[in-house]
Amino acid sequence: MEHFLLTHGSWHGAWCWHKIAPRLIAAGHSVSVPDLLGRGANRRLSQLVSLNAMVRHIGRTLRQDCQTTIVVHSRYGVLASAVSEAYPDRIKRVVYLAAFMIPHNRMAAPYFAADKGSLLQSHITVSKAGLWDALDPAIYREGLYHDCSEDDVTLASSLLCREPLRPALTRLKLSADRYGVVPRAYIRLTEDRAVTPQLQDKCIEKVGVDRVEDIKASHSAYFSRPDVLTQTILSICQS
Repeated sequence: MEHFLLTHGSWHGAWCWHKIAPRLIAAGHSVSVPDLLGRGANRRLSQLVSLNAMVRHIGRTLRQDCQTTIVVHSRYGVLASAVSEAYPDRIKRVVYLAAFMIPHNRMAAPYFAADKGSLLQSHITVSKAGLWDALDPAIYREGLYHDCSEDDVTLASSLLCREPLRPALTRLKLSADRYGVVPRAYIRLTEDRAVTPQLQDKCIEKVGVDRVEDIKASHSAYFSRPDVLTQTILSICQS
């Protein structure tokens, strides 16, 4: 049995894993699906949400009786990396799902800015005073959900929220003897219009992983390809 921690990406919440969590549980595994700080039950001012605060929050959700496999989506690849650095003995592996897996001393924001093929580039509002960013609803479907059902798009569109900005502007501090000992895998989403396959490949090249798998899906494979995504995650864990 595996224990999974499903970690959502920008503007989303724990709700985006509502198809994946029950599938993992049905396969005999245990699952934690927290809202990150600033979302859901953990709402607070964006100015107060730092990457370190997120790491401490996730650390409190890690189980004491077994190691955890983190599955992380999109921008919060940086969080999974930072959690691995902080708690390497408690992390079994990290599965990056079209996620920002970036090297030591780098920030997420410049990686996004360099992803010129992303449809999200010109559709983000940034508040320097409020330290948040927000995505224009006009790009939700084409940028995030182009292969998803109308039901899924309607649900997600009603729940997306502002994103605390500070974590994306924080340099990751990663070491070979902590982060470096945690196994890593990467799931490429080959139809992704938000985090392009080119950026995904750059992450893989710069950091390196033990295994790479491809799924033909949009940025939101947890909606459009839940069975394939679940089986891919389980296959990685069984290898």
